[in-house]
Amino acid sequence: MKSRDVLGAEEHMRIDIVVGEAGLDLRHQLDISYPVNNGIVQNWDDMGHVWDHAFFNELKIDPTECKILLTDPPLNPSKNREKMVETMFEKYNFSGVFIQIQAVLTLYAQGLLTGLVIDSGDGVTHVVPVVDGYSFPHLTKRMNVAGRHITSYLVDLLLRRGYAMNRTADFETVRDIKEKLCYISYDYKREYQLGLETTILVKNYTLPDGRVIKVGTERFQAPEALFTPELIDVEGDGMADMVFRCIQEMDIDNRMMLYQHIVLSGGSTMYPGLPSRLEKEILDRYLEVVLKGNKDGLKKLRLRIEDPPRRKHMVYLGGAVLAGIMKDAPEFWISREDYLEEGIACLSKCGHA
Repeated sequence: MKSRDVLGAEEHMRIDIVVGEAGLDLRHQLDISYPVNNGIVQNWDDMGHVWDHAFFNELKIDPTECKILLTDPPLNPSKNREKMVETMFEKYNFSGVFIQIQAVLTLYAQGLLTGLVIDSGDGVTHVVPVVDGYSFPHLTKRMNVAGRHITSYLVDLLLRRGYAMNRTADFETVRDIKEKLCYISYDYKREYQLGLETTILVKNYTLPDGRVIKVGTERFQAPEALFTPELIDVEGDGMADMVFRCIQEMDIDNRMMLYQHIVLSGGSTMYPGLPSRLEKEILDRYLEVVLKGNKDGLKKLRLRIEDPPRRKHMVYLGGAVLAGIMKDAPEFWISREDYLEEGIACLSKCGHA
């Protein structure tokens, strides 16, 4: 079951709560909130509503008869991980729990144990090196630019064009514009000049009220924040710089394998043009920093950006693979008995102290 973590409550009287895609369908009547911010659960009460909806309305399961595999975002605070496990056992009474790093699951979905995962979803972008199924938290890179930030930037860009999108419901409309029309430019300056001199980049979009708006250079300006985060006042490296630094900081024996398996994951990696732009920028940095301008050395670099068609749901797909392997292997799971006996210390079974 795949669904967005969205909550909606009636704007004037909080008498009902709608969860997931249904909330988006009614967004013009609701006050929308998101329990997850920058990839981390911030509102546990609202997260509980999402889990209730998933387990009882969508999956229609009895948790006491099921095990659950939870995905763990990179650099997730240990207290959040502990809260998840506590909730699964104490509120829902699952018979078993296992937690796995999202980047590792992404590689499982690709049939890999070693690679560099670029995971960019709604709230945060991570670059995670994985070798033989083990991630390296101290080398993991994080950028607080992802889907929601790009949507907000697109709201600002459209406002400059004269289209005011102020309400929460409008935000979801702009998200749809982003998903349907935006792309990553191969050469930002050249594309921008093309947009100024011609109308070839302009596309029409029909709003829910029937009005038609025109979207031009905004189509590639908004997602450019992934490569140039200072566009939205976020300090730090963009995606290409994070990838290059991450690999170069790894042990030299593993670098070439990581360059050969750079795997895209998450909805914010779905933009057309992203793989080719990323490849170009990584090659540029490698040529400048490692090869000192010697282009002949590029022949030895086997750089590959893997962009599987279903990468929006790579973590889920990898989790399904792992759960299928583990379902009849009780030694891998934290059992309810383990939790009652050891408390949170049982997390060591999943490799978490």
